[in-house]
Amino acid sequence: MFKIDRKIEIDAGHRIRSHGSKCRNLHGHRYTVHMTLSADELATQGSETGMVLDFSFAKEAMVQCIDELCDHALIVDAEDEYLLQVLDIRGSARDVLISGVALPLTNAEGMKIYLVPFSPTAEALAKHWYELLSEKVATLGHGAAQVRVDAIRVYETPNCWAEYPAGNVRGVQHV
Repeated sequence: MFKIDRKIEIDAGHRIRSHGSKCRNLHGHRYTVHMTLSADELATQGSETGMVLDFSFAKEAMVQCIDELCDHALIVDAEDEYLLQVLDIRGSARDVLISGVALPLTNAEGMKIYLVPFSPTAEALAKHWYELLSEKVATLGHGAAQVRVDAIRVYETPNCWAEYPAGNVRGVQHV
């Protein structure tokens, strides 16, 4: 099996409304997100011959599924009544909770918001981005290799990370 890893970094704010300590306050992170991909065989034709996937294609998928939606945005739990009221996005929150699908939006003040149907912990974001990227990577056609997303690792700080699914990434180091 062959593996590659691609990372991007974004800046985003959030709060964990039920947290028993300081993370219940609105704050931000410089998230570093690693996507580990694998394939049993390398591509045997086209411009990706000898590759799992061109790193630029991996980056493009990450930009579409993470950066464009969340960079310099406030990631908001659709059940966070306080932020929903302050941001005036209650109607959108109902839609997200009913559909279970995250929604990028801009409020009346022009603020970039990513409304999610879960508490925006590093663990939940790793799972969410894993699901989005797995769908996206499955559409990337190249050579003859079947590429899969093995894991998404989300660093909230250089010392703290979460991974989904857990235990699949070996030797990934934050740089």
